[in-house]
Amino acid sequence: MSSVYFKSILEKRNQWLEEQIRKMSVDILSLGTYTCTVCGEVLGEYIIDYAGESIRLSNAETYAFLQFILETEMPS
Repeated sequence: MSSVYFKSILEKRNQWLEEQIRKMSVDILSLGTYTCTVCGEVLGEYIIDYAGESIRLSNAETYAFLQFILETEMPS
């Protein structure tokens, strides 16, 4: 696999990941969970306020955490 292709696919994956995090962040607002999406774009980490606690997570960790919250705590 060429390094140019690999760089391109990683950039696309990162854009997709950021988009998914933004969408999920809106979806969980009703649970009182807030995600600083600007932090992810500027600092490379997201700050999430959840259950009265602030946590700082990487892109992949943020995606997994938000997905977990959506699947386990959102009413069907």
